[in-house]
Amino acid sequence: MKGKIAMYRYILMTGIVLSLGVNVMADYLAGRKAALALAQAGKYQEAVSAFSNLAAEARSDFQKSDALEQAACWACVLKQFDQALVFAQQIPIPAASKNCRMKILCNAGKSKELIAEFKDEKIEEWPESLVGAGLASRGTAYYTLKEGTSAAADLGKAADYMTDDREKAAVFLTLGDNWRNNLNDDSKALEAYTRIIALKLGTSCVPLTAILASTEILCKRGKYDEALQILNTVNIAQMSGCWLGSFLYAHAEILAGQGRKTEAIAKLNEAAAAKDIFPEQKNMFEKRLKALQSDAR
Repeated sequence: MKGKIAMYRYILMTGIVLSLGVNVMADYLAGRKAALALAQAGKYQEAVSAFSNLAAEARSDFQKSDALEQAACWACVLKQFDQALVFAQQIPIPAASKNCRMKILCNAGKSKELIAEFKDEKIEEWPESLVGAGLASRGTAYYTLKEGTSAAADLGKAADYMTDDREKAAVFLTLGDNWRNNLNDDSKALEAYTRIIALKLGTSCVPLTAILASTEILCKRGKYDEALQILNTVNIAQMSGCWLGSFLYAHAEILAGQGRKTEAIAKLNEAAAAKDIFPEQKNMFEKRLKALQSDAR
């Protein structure tokens, strides 16, 4: 009988502990949701304070690490990089602390400092969920410093660890730019850009940039039909502003390469007349337009 009573007490106490754990997690998630709502409303300083307070009340290293990383993230949005680094230093999980610090240094444009500190860091020995981000940060720093071979090594590995398609696309974009700008390998660059396009992420900045870069490479090679095929993966008619101007210009270059100069001139006129384009875009379009018109005479 005593044994049964002891067992019932154990089961009861276990249930109470689990219930308390669930309540603690629920409280944290509610606080996190409220802090994120502040950030999404553009109240970045309030969000930083809210996440900082959440970290102080955290009941586990995981909660504290998460809250401090969020505080650092929104401090970076405010360009409060020194404060963000303070938050990163307080993160109790070592790999998470290093990962956060690397992201901050990237955002702050401190590539030299990042490489000096983390060049020999064994990032692939971190928890798997952090490896991709760590390699991406270091690879991006190498790219910025024009250390193409090192950048390609880190970024190529980073993409394999990314599970989110948008994060993966961002890595492929930097990888493609690295192959193109630092290593002068258009084939490898095109391969990276094509992998972004294959993800079908819509009309956000990264896939649109990949499409334009791909068409430039293909035009350079004289493969105008392939360039047009890639350009037509998006509906240019639904675009506006600087993107509309850029895509009309790319289409004009393809048409010019195909010998369809009259159509190319018409597209360039559309590009130059597009609303809300940058002044430097307008100047480029008009300069190219004059050159084509001169050739057509």
